[in-house]
Amino acid sequence: QRLTLGISREAQIRICLLVAVVAPLTAVPLELQRQIVDHAVASHEVWLLAAFGAAYLAVILVQGGLKYLLNLGKGRVLEMVSRDLRRRILERRRELSSPDQGTAPTSPVDSGTTVSILAAETEDIGGFASESLVTPLLQVSTILWVFGYLVWVEPLIAGLAILVYAPQVFLVPRVQAIVNRLARRRIALVRRLGRLAVDLESIPEAQRPGWWVRSFLLTEHIFKTRILIYRYKYFLTFLGNLLDALGPLIVLGVGGYLVIKDQTNVSTFVVFISGFQKLADPWDQLINFYRSVSNARVSYSLVFQALAPTSSRKSK
Repeated sequence: QRLTLGISREAQIRICLLVAVVAPLTAVPLELQRQIVDHAVASHEVWLLAAFGAAYLAVILVQGGLKYLLNLGKGRVLEMVSRDLRRRILERRRELSSPDQGTAPTSPVDSGTTVSILAAETEDIGGFASESLVTPLLQVSTILWVFGYLVWVEPLIAGLAILVYAPQVFLVPRVQAIVNRLARRRIALVRRLGRLAVDLESIPEAQRPGWWVRSFLLTEHIFKTRILIYRYKYFLTFLGNLLDALGPLIVLGVGGYLVIKDQTNVSTFVVFISGFQKLADPWDQLINFYRSVSNARVSYSLVFQALAPTSSRKSK
């Protein structure tokens, strides 16, 4: 977070201001849907239907335009942080390669590690930096606004939303911890493979068969590690999709029962079908953000270790 703010303070402030406008607008279409059913349709007034429809379209266009600006801001922050990290890495590499430092094999940043960091790991950190403020602010604000509105309309059905998403609160951190361990292993393996690739030209011809064996084994190990990551990653995706599908089912069951028993009206029923989707999207974004935070921590810790002086790494 300090890295992000230090490089892109003004951009982050603009993003926060946009979030303050975008989040409340999420609940407005839900109320317009309710008004269309309760007033325009019930009164058979075409002009009222057109007025509500125009207002609905205007809200969607405004919110879509503001989200477009948000995404542009996030992309700018990502590239600013990635650019700064790459400059620092190259500067560190230049210092270690200077005549005063030498280029011994024990250098904390060898050529293979530098290639790995510059190619991929800075992107992970930069991606996290671009999301570090806007995603939690926007998605939490959206959830609070939409959930508050649903509680105001019908507390019983709104309370069921908590039960739908509760399993993820317990399962996601545990599964993500496993993914983090595998990600650390994968990055270490990719760096080792990068060092092997860089060292190929300096290896005598007689030793190259051993080089091929080591590189083949590393490639297979990377492949198997990635497959394990996919298994756990897509299990979380499967769980999220399942819970997202259960939301509308609960609305259809409980909401339909309340309508049949005349304990609520059709407009509330319609609003909750849309409302659950508006809760599902930001919740999924928060889950993905948590996973990106975990991935960024892994990448940042490994980059920091690579850039740290040799003496300080040994002392740890």
